[in-house]
Amino acid sequence: MLFPSHMLNELRSKRIAAEIPATLLAAKARINRSRLSNLERGYVQPTDEELQRLARALEELIRAKMVIQKAAVAVGWPIGEVR
Repeated sequence: MLFPSHMLNELRSKRIAAEIPATLLAAKARINRSRLSNLERGYVQPTDEELQRLARALEELIRAKMVIQKAAVAVGWPIGEVR
């Protein structure tokens, strides 16, 4: 299956906007870091399974980051210092 590159661009943009390091996403999605880099740059096409794992992993990381940020605010830690 050929995968529309705009979907990978959206995932990359979302990852960058959420300040999630590519290394962390690759580890969470069980994808080699260099493979993720090649996917994001459009050098290779993802398998359906890779795409699903990347999307799921990114959503989980974003949710986890939000939980951490809320906990930081609750204890008075300035949110700008949580990354």
